[in-house]
Amino acid sequence: MNGEGLRLELDDVHVESLVPAELLDLDVESFLSRYADCDRAMAARHASATEAGAALRYVARLDVAGNVSVRLENVPEQHPFARINLTDNVVRFVTERYHENPLIVQGPGAGPDVTAAGVFADLLRLGTYLGASL
Repeated sequence: MNGEGLRLELDDVHVESLVPAELLDLDVESFLSRYADCDRAMAARHASATEAGAALRYVARLDVAGNVSVRLENVPEQHPFARINLTDNVVRFVTERYHENPLIVQGPGAGPDVTAAGVFADLLRLGTYLGASL
């Protein structure tokens, strides 16, 4: 790296959506009536991870070449990601210096109340932007 950072766009991120492809283009009513059908597949992934002594976690990865992904992964029970508490966030840095013993930063995330307030504030801003009178 040259000290300028890594320039990425949202399209550079390879995301495994938690929403199955067949539900993506549905209207809200159809989505809500069909999303429970996908529970079996997710329950099977969870059971498979547990059987393998792992935890199922949504993991984001970024490497020095700029490869970025966000996907559901099985992580070993001993992995820091498997041992998070409730709304914790965990970042694991693997670098030249921290290769054998990666640097772990862990702490509370926003949690449901703060997240809900943020989403509500975003909706209010969007409504104002679209011309709604509040």
